[in-house]
Amino acid sequence: MKRTLWLAMVVTVLVVASLALVGGGTFAQSKVVKIGDLGSKVGVFEGYGKQATMAIQLAVEELNAKGGVLGHKIEIITEDDDTKPGPSVRKAEKLILQDDVKLLVGAVSSGATLAVMDVTKKHKVIHWNAVSCAEFMRTTKFHKYYFSNQPDSRMQANGLAKYILDKMGKRVYIFYTDYAMGQSDGRQFKTAIEKLGGEIVGVAGAPLDTKDFSPWFGDINKTNPDVLFVAFAGTDSLRLMTQLHSFGMTKKYKMAGIDCFLLQADLPAIAEPMEGFVQLNHFSPYNPDKDMQAFNAKYKNRFGTDANITSGSYDGVKFWAAAVEKVKSFDADKVSAALEGMCLDGTHVGRQCIRKADHQVVMDMHLYRIEKGKNVPIAKIAGSDSIGEPMVGKDPVEGFSWEIKKKK
Repeated sequence: MKRTLWLAMVVTVLVVASLALVGGGTFAQSKVVKIGDLGSKVGVFEGYGKQATMAIQLAVEELNAKGGVLGHKIEIITEDDDTKPGPSVRKAEKLILQDDVKLLVGAVSSGATLAVMDVTKKHKVIHWNAVSCAEFMRTTKFHKYYFSNQPDSRMQANGLAKYILDKMGKRVYIFYTDYAMGQSDGRQFKTAIEKLGGEIVGVAGAPLDTKDFSPWFGDINKTNPDVLFVAFAGTDSLRLMTQLHSFGMTKKYKMAGIDCFLLQADLPAIAEPMEGFVQLNHFSPYNPDKDMQAFNAKYKNRFGTDANITSGSYDGVKFWAAAVEKVKSFDADKVSAALEGMCLDGTHVGRQCIRKADHQVVMDMHLYRIEKGKNVPIAKIAGSDSIGEPMVGKDPVEGFSWEIKKKK
């Protein structure tokens, strides 16, 4: 009888030990916490969505190798939002209510992210944005569960407008994609350029996923700007630059654009049309910054390609995990409070700190000139000089007009 009891005890100990070894010996298989990856996996912004997924995957792999978070293995649930507000809301609801995710990273398009913010606010889920840049996210749509390390339109405008006027020309034409992101970028750049004494000679918006941009080229040529500023992204940008080049306009005008205009991986394919293009970005694999180089090395080793601005998704997972460990809880209210003012080292751009007032990461930005398909750094803008004052609850569009102010 004693021998049987002893054997039973040994078997029990072995079973418990084997469970503890599951997942690299750091956590029991039954303890899992889920996070949601929501974004564009096909279509215009496919590259951004897929790269964001890779960045999330890298962060989760690193965390799980060290025991996960609070002893829980982290599992990623990925959903495609079709780059539209309606599907993004449905997928966000599914991730939260059905999958019980404790963190939602996404979406890619500004329109989709703004729609998802209502969902994460309603269900009290930590929401991290690393790609979308419409200014409403930290103004009228802001809520306590939302955080971002993507420079929004106001930050980008503050970072790039002065350089354009100082180094490229005073007369600027703004051409933007006519939906939330492009409208936001166009508004903020127009405001910043006029504030600094530049002249906006024309503005125009083209629908998302436009196939032929040539109907807008006549107006651009008519105004004959010094600089053509473009606010597009993804395959729209590829088509636009190819068409502008075929019409000789990339040689005729100096060109500049927003940080998500094209990812580094896209540049070699259209190196000639993009030559000399000035692009704002907070990350480039060709930036000699030691932190960027260190992150890019491990990203490229894991995925065989360079990292890019979507790697802010990596940071979002790391920030959330650090906050969860700090408060010893997955409770969104406690995690949100811990994230406010938190600083984190080892992100894709080094040390990042979250501003408490509007949950925006204060991050340095860089200007790059495209040379032979590479983003080569030409200037740096301190985060403190571009972030601007908090505007939570204030309408960023109030008083704005697309009206062209003629120079006397």
